[in-house]
Amino acid sequence: MDVIILLIYPEVNYTKIAIYGNGRIDYQKNINHSEEDFPLTGHYVEQMAYRRDAVLYQLRRDDVNIREIQYVAAEGGLVRPCCRGVYHISKMMVEDLIDGMGGKDILNLGGLIAFGVANILGVKSFVVDPVSVDERSELARYSIHSAFKKKSLFHALTHNYIAEKYALSLNKKYSDMSLIFCHVGSRTVSVAAHSQGKVIDVNQSFKGCGPFGLSDAGTIPVSDMMDLFFLKRYTEEEINNLLSQGSGFQYHLEANSVDELALLLQNGNKKTKQIVDSCAYQISKEIASHYVTLNGHIDAIILCGKIFSINRFFKYISKRIESLAPVVVFPSEYEFEALAYNVLKAVKGEMEISNYV
Repeated sequence: MDVIILLIYPEVNYTKIAIYGNGRIDYQKNINHSEEDFPLTGHYVEQMAYRRDAVLYQLRRDDVNIREIQYVAAEGGLVRPCCRGVYHISKMMVEDLIDGMGGKDILNLGGLIAFGVANILGVKSFVVDPVSVDERSELARYSIHSAFKKKSLFHALTHNYIAEKYALSLNKKYSDMSLIFCHVGSRTVSVAAHSQGKVIDVNQSFKGCGPFGLSDAGTIPVSDMMDLFFLKRYTEEEINNLLSQGSGFQYHLEANSVDELALLLQNGNKKTKQIVDSCAYQISKEIASHYVTLNGHIDAIILCGKIFSINRFFKYISKRIESLAPVVVFPSEYEFEALAYNVLKAVKGEMEISNYV
């Protein structure tokens, strides 16, 4: 019997949805939101009911038979540190997503919307490989003081899926390979060292550190952050918006997507080229740092994300890292593909469905 799964992925200005069925993604839609719908800069929890209803409305408008949907799935948000896997969305997880137990981010809406839609449809809901997956080595966990915690917050879903997919393409086991994996998402950048089937070190790509992304700040000087709090009296909300929505390419170039960035590069603007090269430079340095993490034993460096379809960006990075290991590129978005792959395995009994505790 065919399995029909509704897949949900929230972005700041829109909600992406897809239907997996007949062995493929056969429906996909971006539901755009504006400040007339709700304050985009407000707390994400306030958007949950509206986005849930917008998903159901869009499906009905496009004549999708919602009665055929058997499962609803989303990428896991910033929950408690956990292992990779497929998780039932429980009442405890919902509470943690609302409270921001692992951090407050728009990604938390994924699990909340999935839970809400599934309850209306009377089906089960899951999250897969939450952003909070933590498999780091003990050495990678230490920070300078107990008041500061180095968190594992990264694109775990894409990292794990593409790494395993690459290993299978070589007829190898992912657990037998040592990989450096860089994913440039719609907002943030994560660069990780994969060893023996685990992510043993990774930058905190959500409100943490590392290269800047399309709208995320990456690493920022601590002294400047203190000035924003104590001298310029920025509120917590203003700081959050600055770090995760108003930085990177969005701040410098007012580019909100890879497509907009590519168009700007076509115009040959000098500033645009400098900002693109600066991001590529920072990513190259982050990748090279994991040569040490993996003791110089690297089977491949994987570059993943739509931004790598921009030739200038890809060439800048690949030229600087190709001496470390073979470079492999996956220049697209894989969230829905990864979600469907994992949920399908889980509901067919090929992998265990975990309980969130």
